Amino acid sequence: MEHFKEIIEFSPIIAVILLFVWQNNIFVRPEQLEKKHREIIKEVETEIKDKYVEINAYKEFQNRVYSELAKVSDGIAELKDFLMKN
Repeated sequence: MEHFKEIIEFSPIIAVILLFVWQNNIFVRPEQLEKKHREIIKEVETEIKDKYVEINAYKEFQNRVYSELAKVSDGIAELKDFLMKN
């Protein structure tokens, strides 16, 4: 019974704290999390998709660049050999 009296004594303070937390959205509700999750998914599907490439496409591009650089290097070496001989 004594605990109940303490709860009743502090109930106005508890009510004020709970109202403050509720009004100022101190804690995130599941609906807010779901909404933000949908916003992030939509952003990834639209905006980011236009700005970045997939890792597979990047690696393929990188391999092509390296092979072209190797061809250029071989061509420079052949040109240097040709000029040295003549």
